[in-house]
Amino acid sequence: MTAEDYSDAYLPLPLLLQRGARWFSDELVARLEAADVAPVTPAHTTVLAHLNHDASLSIAELARRAGVTRQTMHRAITQLIDEGLLTSTPGPGFPRSTLIRLTDAGRRRRDVALGILRDLEDELSSRLGPATVAELRDTLTRAWPR
Repeated sequence: MTAEDYSDAYLPLPLLLQRGARWFSDELVARLEAADVAPVTPAHTTVLAHLNHDASLSIAELARRAGVTRQTMHRAITQLIDEGLLTSTPGPGFPRSTLIRLTDAGRRRRDVALGILRDLEDELSSRLGPATVAELRDTLTRAWPR
């Protein structure tokens, strides 16, 4: 293959997926800043996205849902607690179990971030077509075990 033959179509799939994730992440940060909302890192977005308004989840469960180690999740949660976006309380049963919950500030920031991500998905739909994005979402939902 010559340099003239080279195109994005030949890039390994993980690089293309990474490019898409980076676009969402960069746009999220820029739009949060434009909305005068303190930005969140991709790791923080992962934590916030997995918490419902009124649910409390363990660090282990959040890590499982996000597909990261407990240590990685613990680090992100500690930062979000320090920012006042999460609270932690002792959990029932196992002595070291901790339950994580959104604060009001955490709910607001999460809701703004999720709204922006929905807008970005709509932008992608306008570029690729709604059926393509729906198929992409379905494919990626089924692609990897949880």
